Amino acid sequence: MSDTPGNQPEHGPDEDKAHTLQEAREDVLERSGAGAVGDYSDYLLVADEVKAGYIPEVNILNGCTLTLREGEVVGIIGPNGAGKSTLIKTIFGLLAVREGSIVLRGESIVNRSAHELVSSGVGYVPQTQNVFPTLTVEENLQMGVFLRPKTFTARFDVVAELFPLLAERRKQKAGALSGGERQMVAMGRALMMEPSVLLLDEPTAGLSPIFQDEVFQRVKQINATGVSVIMVEQNARRCLQICDRGYVLDQGRNAYTGSGRDLLDDPNVVELYLGTLAKAG
Repeated sequence: MSDTPGNQPEHGPDEDKAHTLQEAREDVLERSGAGAVGDYSDYLLVADEVKAGYIPEVNILNGCTLTLREGEVVGIIGPNGAGKSTLIKTIFGLLAVREGSIVLRGESIVNRSAHELVSSGVGYVPQTQNVFPTLTVEENLQMGVFLRPKTFTARFDVVAELFPLLAERRKQKAGALSGGERQMVAMGRALMMEPSVLLLDEPTAGLSPIFQDEVFQRVKQINATGVSVIMVEQNARRCLQICDRGYVLDQGRNAYTGSGRDLLDDPNVVELYLGTLAKAG
């Protein structure tokens, strides 16, 4: 039996530290906020004060805000359960917006279906089940232009320049590829419709460090072609290194916003959200 008063178990140092960090995060959320967006016409895409969730009357997003300018790479980081993937799915129309607005080129895209968004120039790469494993690489890319089949040859050539492996493996079943190679297929398929905005949901999850680096390099190459990117990423330090701006989400709200470099250099962000991973970078 414990010697502590009332027979309560004594907290270890790790539990005490976790409790202290949680209290600090709560304090940040009380004081923080994304601030007013201003003129929507200044941005390619705006998600403003968005609330959404999976279960009725239970919100995962609690009024978070994100903006994307032409040519930017915007990273979204934060602890597990912060609402990062939920935000991406809501932007892409996979979850209903309960409150707030999502605007693309000055027009609301709330309640638009996924295929309508693809036609409007929004590409999406989910974290899991993002290829058709029984189809060949070429057939996967053909599915990417299902709405515009006549453009396949021209778009395949463009995508193959970014991902030469796809041309080399075009007749191979996607299910026989490595995890990193399948990620290239998924990203290539999303690019087949020539999107202006690409949404990436944890593109390096489960990949080896070598393939993680390759994914980040490909993201920069894609961005250099004129595609604006919003990326949810578990490798927070590396994500902030390559993005123009970053958002730290916590409990479905904005905790911190700034340039990637500013967030990496912010001691509060490092202490509360990046931990030893960022300190080692």
